[in-house]
Amino acid sequence: MAIPFFDLILIFARIGGLIFTAPIFGSRNYPTQVKIGLILFLSLILFPLVNSDIIYDVSSLYQMAFLLINEIFIGVFMGLILTIYMGFIYFAGDLIDRDLGFAMVNVVNPLDESQIAITSNLFYIFSMLIFLQLDFHHELITALVVSFEKIKLGAFFFAVPSFDILLDIIEESFVLGFQIAAPFVITVLIANIILGLLAKAMPGMNVFILGMPFKIFFGFLLFIILMPYMYDIFAGILGMGFQYIVRFFNLF
Repeated sequence: MAIPFFDLILIFARIGGLIFTAPIFGSRNYPTQVKIGLILFLSLILFPLVNSDIIYDVSSLYQMAFLLINEIFIGVFMGLILTIYMGFIYFAGDLIDRDLGFAMVNVVNPLDESQIAITSNLFYIFSMLIFLQLDFHHELITALVVSFEKIKLGAFFFAVPSFDILLDIIEESFVLGFQIAAPFVITVLIANIILGLLAKAMPGMNVFILGMPFKIFFGFLLFIILMPYMYDIFAGILGMGFQYIVRFFNLF
């Protein structure tokens, strides 16, 4: 049978799982009380829009707990789809910093208080600004509304097929990260070849002292050249992340 109050609890659980794991919404920059208030606000708004003719078994406390955990997993998985997908930012930044010589320095990411590379932090803040500027946070809320149409309350979370989607996301994230870092990796490789030729031609030159600023110079120069194109690149990549949410909906 369907219980309206329990329906509201299930809606609250799914929205909560998404809010605490999704980009922007899951940030530690604002208090947990604000997140809970947002979850409750969205739950009350969406409650009249969700199909109330749902039939599920709540004859025991264990069954109610199972339904509640199931809805939390659905919301968490939707949030993790974009969070893991955006891991390409960290991977690209680590590759770039390793080649430029910045890998020994980490900074605190102001959005989630994690220790990340300098370039990763730059890319992450840049991508979050694009995420907000293109209203992808609104798209995420829209996807949440659509989820109640595609995935009915009480529908069982398909764990095994969902993990296949996660594996595809991780694979895509690594590929995208390497593609973003590839110009810097190739540029630094060319710079190392030039340094090797200079060291061969002038054995008395201290390559180790000259090498670090030489590679940093070429890295900054490449940043200046590529920065005008970064907006379109990151906007296209972030937009493609929602296709995995659609794939997740198609499992039901």
